[in-house]
Amino acid sequence: MTQQRLYVRLLMAVTLPLILVTAILWPVLHVHLETRQESIRAETRAIMQVGKDTLLRDIKETLSYALAVAEMPIIKAHMTDKNGEGVDSSTTAQLTDFLSTLVKHYPRYTKLILIDNQGNEVLRAPVGIKSDPRFDDHRHANTDYFKAASKLFARDLYISPPGRNLQYELLSGEVIPVVNVATPIFNDQGERQGMVLLSLNWQFLTEAVQQAMLIAPDAGVLLADAQGGWLLTEGSQRLPMIRFGDNYARLAAKPWQPVTEQDEGTFTLGNHLLRFQRLDIRSQGFQGLAGRIFSQDDTLPWVLGVSLPAPTWKSLLQDEAIVVWFLLLTYSTAVALGIYWSISRHQQRKLRREAQQQATEVSNLYENAPCGYHSLNADGVILKMNQTELDWLGLTRDVVGKRSYRDFISPESLLDFDAAFQDVQAGRQGEAECTLIATDGHKRQVVIQGVGYLENDRFKYSNATVFDITERKQLEEKLRAQAMTDPLTGVYNRRYLQAQASVEISRASRHQTPISLIAIDIDHFKRINDEYGHDAGDEVLKRFTSVIKGLLRQEDLLCRVGGEEFAILLPDTPLEKAWQVAERIRVAVEQTQVPIEHDDMPVTIAITASFGLTHIANDEKALKAAIKRADSGLYEAKSTGRNRIVLQET
Repeated sequence: MTQQRLYVRLLMAVTLPLILVTAILWPVLHVHLETRQESIRAETRAIMQVGKDTLLRDIKETLSYALAVAEMPIIKAHMTDKNGEGVDSSTTAQLTDFLSTLVKHYPRYTKLILIDNQGNEVLRAPVGIKSDPRFDDHRHANTDYFKAASKLFARDLYISPPGRNLQYELLSGEVIPVVNVATPIFNDQGERQGMVLLSLNWQFLTEAVQQAMLIAPDAGVLLADAQGGWLLTEGSQRLPMIRFGDNYARLAAKPWQPVTEQDEGTFTLGNHLLRFQRLDIRSQGFQGLAGRIFSQDDTLPWVLGVSLPAPTWKSLLQDEAIVVWFLLLTYSTAVALGIYWSISRHQQRKLRREAQQQATEVSNLYENAPCGYHSLNADGVILKMNQTELDWLGLTRDVVGKRSYRDFISPESLLDFDAAFQDVQAGRQGEAECTLIATDGHKRQVVIQGVGYLENDRFKYSNATVFDITERKQLEEKLRAQAMTDPLTGVYNRRYLQAQASVEISRASRHQTPISLIAIDIDHFKRINDEYGHDAGDEVLKRFTSVIKGLLRQEDLLCRVGGEEFAILLPDTPLEKAWQVAERIRVAVEQTQVPIEHDDMPVTIAITASFGLTHIANDEKALKAAIKRADSGLYEAKSTGRNRIVLQET
């Protein structure tokens, strides 16, 4: 029996430490593996940043170089003289030598060409460079860069998409792909004189990016356009056969799929960790560039990525012998841990009772607070919500774990809520003003302030405080309406017209729809005030606006911009229809009779109005010029007899 008990104790002495060690070792090794993985992620972030900085730096220098050439007084003068046929051959030769020296000083450029407004080549530097054989007699009129740059404003630039409409040049005995950068040339009077074409040695640039990113010997580099076109002049280590211009999206569909679904991220592909980021050179805000950057929209943004081997359990155990020693040390301390657990058990029970009492008090404060509290998981599903917010939304605790908080956010508030929740998921404080919709349809204006709880850089849940600002928003809306509305007629004022016009003009430009403006002035209004008094004038204004509002669409905008002056903004309306609207208003006003009391006698006032009509052009970004034209037409209508419409073209 004694020997049997010994065997049992030996078995327990071996079995219990094994169980304890296994329970302890697993999370320790897991954390250690995650640390290695985080190290790889940090390395990919660093390599990615280096590659991004290198690429954007070279692009920025190229754009700045092209702009600097276009702004050179000698270039402007030469292009002006060339268009006027006043340039001599010696000046051209000197300028060619000067530009050739500039180009040869920077190995990333292959040539610099000056092109006139008809697409004819004015000057080429260096002279001996061999260009694409598709161009005959140095004509560029049918190229993408000429067509695009011919529409640009000063200091705007166009970049030919790499890998599209491929052009090659012979440089130092080697055929290389080039990417063209074009910017217009304007003289001091603002007249277009032509353009500068700067050819970028794309092979030189991408090799510089690869060299910068291949910090680790087993790193792989990815650079593709938005359609999956491969932009590196060399293949990757994982796809050695891919060439410049090939369709990476077709050759590597599995890694390309997640790249198309988000702007940046990291995912595991086989035994490699791939980090990528989408770069849009049009929105980088390069310092020193005053204009905009254009390219073919379907090729942007570019996708830059780097892949490194991901650590595994096998590699962890093979690389670090300390793990084995840690195993042995843990086994030796397992028995001591059992004793420690027995002694501390009583103390833990005591602490648990105290914690439960405090938790009850905190719970009462939490549930009945004057503001709302809730917690959400990574998918936005409600994990916890206090009674105050449940009452606001007309919910019960059955929603916990089942309903998404977004279900109770109004559609117009979803973008703000999602943006704030993304900040919370990233570990930053998020805040958003939203409209909550209760189950009975009642709406409540709130401010949501949230923070996220992260564990090992992974989002676990959020905690948010919700403040009811319904009364404050109602007061703000009332004050805003008073500030934007004419108190006499009830129509909008000049301030609202200016603010809303910017929105409508932007929408019209974006959707390529027409937009018109009508300026209206009541004829002889001063005589009405002088003869019948200001009360009669006020009655005329109110009757006048009532007639006009009955003839307008819901989307049309009627505003009082002065004493008897009004303006109508007509979205999605060409000049012909705007003229018809103005004519209907003119006829209706002419037929309007305004009854008033004057010297205790009923009097009827007949009114007419004069109109100025204009169209807002696509390139106009504000209302100022259109108002000036409409006023000019209005003054002409006044001076030529009143009660008529005058059109002012742009």
